[in-house]
Amino acid sequence: MGHSVVFWSPVPGQTGTTTNLIAVTTLLGLDYSSRLLVLGSVQSRRAAIEQAFIKRRTQTGDELASAADSGIDALVRLTQNRKLTAEMIRDYTLPLLKDRLDLLHGSNKADKAFIPGMKEVLYPLLDTAKRYYDLTLIDAGSGMGSGWTQALLQNADLVVISLNQNRSVLERFFQQQEEVQKDKKQLFILGQYDRHSAYTAKNIARKYKVNVPIYPIPHHAGFMDASQEGCAIDFLFRNRSVPRDHENQLFMQSVHTLAQAIIEQAGLNKPYFGGKGG
Repeated sequence: MGHSVVFWSPVPGQTGTTTNLIAVTTLLGLDYSSRLLVLGSVQSRRAAIEQAFIKRRTQTGDELASAADSGIDALVRLTQNRKLTAEMIRDYTLPLLKDRLDLLHGSNKADKAFIPGMKEVLYPLLDTAKRYYDLTLIDAGSGMGSGWTQALLQNADLVVISLNQNRSVLERFFQQQEEVQKDKKQLFILGQYDRHSAYTAKNIARKYKVNVPIYPIPHHAGFMDASQEGCAIDFLFRNRSVPRDHENQLFMQSVHTLAQAIIEQAGLNKPYFGGKGG
């Protein structure tokens, strides 16, 4: 049985949640012989993820019709009709790295139309996905105001919480941390990280009595530009083995470290998971 990994932030637009998800998912797909599924399930979360992996081009009418018959909307219909099996899921995805990383298109419906119908099928759908994929990685957005976000957090095996070095964000989160599923395994990320700030990972851990590792992921304009052009995989493939003095080394090492932590937290750090592969 696989694991669901949910990326979430207490605040919108400040911590690089989606960028972190894209980077670590891609590197897991490149470095490990595993089955990974990535999705931004609701319409408001799908655009950035799909943009990062799909180069811009004009879609034909046939491609648009095909998209309507794939993705999470199709899986929801199959789940509702009790026809979905684990082996069928990949038929409704876009393969990004053969036999390693698949992208499940998010919903074509507006969030208000999509979310209410998902409440009954979320658990069986994720459970079915976990029977085929080693890791299912999901962008849950931010905040706790959405019932959809709460449902994703409740069904997660591992919650990856994206924070930043903003004092008010940190204080508000750690004062109200009980709202997040504390019975779940958790990892903390410091997105858009600036190592010259006084709020280093070590200082934050000490100040707020965080007793688990915090993983800083520095801001990287080159990777963000590549993601906007649909070239996230190309960028990470080119840079995954750069030397220590390379300008991209710090970013790549940070993502490598986070990827390894997710594997270990999910209990997949075993020979059958594949280890690094060419």
